[in-house]
Amino acid sequence: MPYPAPDGTELIEHLGAGATFDVALVRPANRPPGERAAALGSPLGSTLGPTWVCKRLSPGALHTHAGRAAMIREAKALALARHPALPALARVGADRHGPFLLESRREGASLRDVLEGWRGRGRRPPASLLVHVVRTAIETLAELQELADDGGPIRFVHGDLGPDHVLLGPLGDVGLVDLGAARFRGMEPELETADRGTLPFVAPEIARGESPPTPCGDVYAMAATLAAFVTGAPLTRAREQAAVLVEISDAGLCLDALAAADALAPGQRRALARALDRDPERRVGSARALLDAFDAAAPVAGVDVFDTAHAFDAAAPVPADRQSRGHPRHEG
Repeated sequence: MPYPAPDGTELIEHLGAGATFDVALVRPANRPPGERAAALGSPLGSTLGPTWVCKRLSPGALHTHAGRAAMIREAKALALARHPALPALARVGADRHGPFLLESRREGASLRDVLEGWRGRGRRPPASLLVHVVRTAIETLAELQELADDGGPIRFVHGDLGPDHVLLGPLGDVGLVDLGAARFRGMEPELETADRGTLPFVAPEIARGESPPTPCGDVYAMAATLAAFVTGAPLTRAREQAAVLVEISDAGLCLDALAAADALAPGQRRALARALDRDPERRVGSARALLDAFDAAAPVAGVDVFDTAHAFDAAAPVPADRQSRGHPRHEG
């Protein structure tokens, strides 16, 4: 059966289904010819009509408490945590196919796809790009952790950071997508579920089910994602999921490649490694603290050497079938 676009929209492309969400791109139905409305979340909005990401629950999640909780969390997190790095919530609804939400398409390529694109060229990403992505991603997470409104701190937690959920935008910006595991101020107790992130990027205490997603866990997951991006090397020796969990719990991540990653200064590598301590009591407590340590160790403090004029060329040599889709991987 074709993907059921919500009333008032029409299907552009079915992106695929994961464990929790079934995702597609849609647009308003019956647009007048020549309409040039701005595309939500797109720096090229003046030349594109509005395009939204539509999320429905996958068949296996449709009638589960965990699936519905994930959809409600994503909608509420996006409504509360308004920031350019996140998609904007456009609409929430339900029809005979179940609940759905529409959100803006976050332009960019996932860090996984950026790395694979450079591998396809037979090259490593340039050092200037690596430094820029690491610093911008940490700064973005710091800003999200510090969001507040009239009700006080929002206490935003993404809950499932990894290379598929961190995007490098066409202007060199960093975005985060897929907020089904998010946590935030005032979240109803019934929305709490046993979310354990994605191995090997998730913090060990969360992967073991000893802790819900936390800000400290987000810092760990972002640092792990960035270590994998900078080095292009596996973070664990084990490959099977159960063995990976044992390894990150007992021995920690394999950071030999990070220690040798000369794109970063030695102090910057140490800052990332400290954020990846398997003991949460020994880690930095916030993304801002990690950013401060990263900047303090920079060869020239406060200078971002990434040339945004070459962002399109340097950032995303991505295979054509993955380009310009916003966030193409939604694994729920």
